[in-house]
Amino acid sequence: MPREEEYFDKKLVNIFDELEGTEESPLMGMLHDIKERYTDFQYIDEGGLKVIQTCKDLRTGRTVAMASLKNRASEKQKEAFLREARITASLQHPNIIPLHDLGLKYENPWFTMKFVSGTSLENIFSDLKAQKTQQCVDLSDRLDIFIKVCDAVAYAHSRGVLHLDIKPDNIQISDYGDVLLCDWGIARVMAAECDEDLLDCYTFNPKDIDFTIDGLVKGTPGYMAPEQTTLCKSKKSIQTDIFSLGCVLYKILTLEKPFKGATIENIIKNTVAGHFPKPTELDPSIPPSLEAVCLKAMAIDPKDRYASVLNLQKEILNYRKGFATNAENASMLKVLKLWYKRNKTLGIAILAVFCISLFTLWFAFTNLKLEKINALQHAQQLKLEADKLKIETEYHKKFNKDAAPRFFERAKIAFNAYDNDEALNFANSAIELNPELNEAWELKGLIHIIKEEFSQALHSLRKSPKKKLILKIAQDFYAIKANDTIHLPIPQYLALYQRSLDDNIARLTSGLMHQKALSDISIHERIIICKEVIRLQNHTNLERNFKGHKINFIYDNETKHLDLSNNPWMQTALILQNFPAVSANFSHTGINNFICFRKQALRSLNVSHTKIIELQRLDNPELLYLDISHTAISNLTRLKELSLLELNISHSAVRDPHIIRDLHSLRKLTIHQGQFTKAQLKTFPPHLEVIIVD
Repeated sequence: MPREEEYFDKKLVNIFDELEGTEESPLMGMLHDIKERYTDFQYIDEGGLKVIQTCKDLRTGRTVAMASLKNRASEKQKEAFLREARITASLQHPNIIPLHDLGLKYENPWFTMKFVSGTSLENIFSDLKAQKTQQCVDLSDRLDIFIKVCDAVAYAHSRGVLHLDIKPDNIQISDYGDVLLCDWGIARVMAAECDEDLLDCYTFNPKDIDFTIDGLVKGTPGYMAPEQTTLCKSKKSIQTDIFSLGCVLYKILTLEKPFKGATIENIIKNTVAGHFPKPTELDPSIPPSLEAVCLKAMAIDPKDRYASVLNLQKEILNYRKGFATNAENASMLKVLKLWYKRNKTLGIAILAVFCISLFTLWFAFTNLKLEKINALQHAQQLKLEADKLKIETEYHKKFNKDAAPRFFERAKIAFNAYDNDEALNFANSAIELNPELNEAWELKGLIHIIKEEFSQALHSLRKSPKKKLILKIAQDFYAIKANDTIHLPIPQYLALYQRSLDDNIARLTSGLMHQKALSDISIHERIIICKEVIRLQNHTNLERNFKGHKINFIYDNETKHLDLSNNPWMQTALILQNFPAVSANFSHTGINNFICFRKQALRSLNVSHTKIIELQRLDNPELLYLDISHTAISNLTRLKELSLLELNISHSAVRDPHIIRDLHSLRKLTIHQGQFTKAQLKTFPPHLEVIIVD
């Protein structure tokens, strides 16, 4: 090549190197341009509450599965959904579906997890029965899956988490053989065994009716343990999951569910009674060793089941390796046969020697005797280890007794926030750790009275007899209503509320009011209760300063407009929280804050001529029209978080125009003459209509 051409080629290469160095990274640019992270949604499946879709994660470029709640989910259902996500995220194991991301969209929670391209174990069973697949046709392949599921459950138990819904539908098998245990929606965290980072998830167990069947069970009939129904009083524990694993093993062996029935009630009754055919009755070719393991795991009494999932798994592994299982109580002949299968060559040699010489026969029996002695010694060692474990467990319980006050403090925090279900769960945990903690018994009894469960209240308060006044209330209303599953009629509820006021038990008064306000009752009942409670709450002021005044309480069920205006004696109306009003008029009343409007989907609100002085308690994000005229409110910063269309601030203490300029959605503003200077008015946006009144 001529020297001139070689020089030109080198210069050209340098030019391209410089151009390449000036390019921006396409990945960096892509990340900058992403507005919506998840796109290309495709429906997969749905349950009672959740919808599962696949979507593309633009940040990572991978396809993931997104779980989200259906529309109109309650606050408790949202909380349960988030707690499921927190528990799933805390369980890092190859056989537990991993959670990638968690968030909120328009106040609705969602989380993403690994998308498993494959099918469920239940679908595999269905295809095997219909002879549509060769996947897992061998029992050995199905046992491989079961062993991996046991790994996942044993890990969860080591973290202090119970699954409580183990079934083939919740076991996913990927196209490449990965086994993943899914759906931790009704999982429960065990107080005494949980890790510190799982403490916030303790008692985060869904209690909404969507998760139950006829109010009796929390699980899947056919795979759940007897103690998961109200027909059995045993406590849920590790053995509960072991029972469900036994049911899965039953279907692995027979391709049939163990418990059947024409109705759910029949299935539950058969579960509690232990009525199901043995596996060999359906298929005589099933190995008796595996049948014995299955039946032991499915024992009615939890004490008769395996002590841990690892023990159950070890039994399956022993069978795979050719050893006898503990569950079958194998005879010596059976042990010899299994030994022969494992050591066939050696067995033939021993048999040949036996035929040649009686001495060899004696030698063989001596070896068997030694093996039996070794087995007995091994059993004794296992017993010593079990005794040691029992001692360690007792020590662990004693140690956790010191943790009871911490749970009680959490109960008080939840109670003060009017989360009675949460407070009751933490109080129960404190009592479980230390039954002598009288303060926890007292709080538990008070919560049961607030929830109108007087039978349980009596049981708790008798453990802490110091609060005789509260105990007397529980006794009197237990005589009126002994059934804890129903609520008091309205007159009796109001009598209970009046009793709390007369006895000056502020915690009970406040708890009763918030419990009823936040509960799901008919609009007819709500109006009756609200009228009477407002009158009782403001009785002193009404009698002292406004005697003879009647309550103005008008609600239009069609327009959903609530009118309590012109009640100057009304200083508090907390019972109106959660009232289904869309618009409200509280002008010319004595209220001094916005707390009574919490959990109301208000779009229009009039609080003019009231004693309200600040907007900090205003928590109605859907508000479009607000009238705060003739109030002492001066700071409008809180309104920047709303999308108001109309605002009346005339004859209020507002003098700062800067916040008004930041209310970009505002279209109409009412002020009074001289409230702002002409120069200030000129700074308002041109689209804002300003109305000036005298």
